[in-house]
Amino acid sequence: MTLSGIAVLTSGALLATVAPVAMAADRTQERTVAVDAAEQAPPLTAEQRRFIETGMGPEAMAELEKAMSQGSSGTVQPRAFPIAAAAIAAAAWCAKGALGSIPTSVLSDIAAGKASGKKTYVRNAVIGCIGGEIGGVVWKFLPGWVKDKAVNMVIAFIIKYIR
Repeated sequence: MTLSGIAVLTSGALLATVAPVAMAADRTQERTVAVDAAEQAPPLTAEQRRFIETGMGPEAMAELEKAMSQGSSGTVQPRAFPIAAAAIAAAAWCAKGALGSIPTSVLSDIAAGKASGKKTYVRNAVIGCIGGEIGGVVWKFLPGWVKDKAVNMVIAFIIKYIR
């Protein structure tokens, strides 16, 4: 038997012994992370809801709520909680981790429309979270000005209530 043959047999035996334990540990960690994430998003307070509704403005809120209550076919879909403010807050909690390394001053500049080398990264992180909360199809068909307000409001919410 060659040296490479022995190495293959040894690594195969080691993998067969260690892999099930490693996989079990990985699954436990995934469950822990999921529970921790759920615990970190507190319910939306009345003050937070007013902050979002004021910042977005009535027209943008109406557009977002209308889009959230319609399906991709344009028909009205019954939802238990089609409140745009809740979606914005949930997206902020979602984006919190991805934006943890971005200084607050940079986030403020991006929300204010100033140029930044991190702008694309921040916007993509926020958009990914908003799309996850309201649905990718809903996001796709929102007017651009509503998208901009939603992204900026998620950033403002993170700065004011999460950091």
